[in-house]
Amino acid sequence: MQNEQHQQEHDRLRRMVSLPRPPAEVWAEVGGFGQIADWHPLIASVELTEIEGDAYRHLTTTEGEIFFERLIETGDHHITYEIVDGPLPASDYRATLSCVAEEGGCHIFWSAYFIPDEAAPELSDKIISKFYEIGLDALRERFA
Repeated sequence: MQNEQHQQEHDRLRRMVSLPRPPAEVWAEVGGFGQIADWHPLIASVELTEIEGDAYRHLTTTEGEIFFERLIETGDHHITYEIVDGPLPASDYRATLSCVAEEGGCHIFWSAYFIPDEAAPELSDKIISKFYEIGLDALRERFA
């Protein structure tokens, strides 16, 4: 909990959706490191790989962009990952996707810390916000 609180204090961006389903049901479909293509409309495919004991994924977007990400931490209802390589106009990107129980269902939180591109810092925020919002809207529709 302390690590999660520390992360929240340093998030640059945070989005949330409330879902009327139990956390275990939602997390079973959403929480796997390789499952994002199953629910996010902008991810065309995911390829998992392991390098020196660490889990990585290659994400290919529907526009053909490729991201290489490393799993940093996983728990009962959260994953934290970082972008190792990709076309995002930001550096030091680290994100957490988590599912928290609430009365009548759960909240999915998606948060990130990153350093935006100096040339256009608002572009980084806009791109990441839009990506999160599209994914969370898809979850809202899926679990409504």
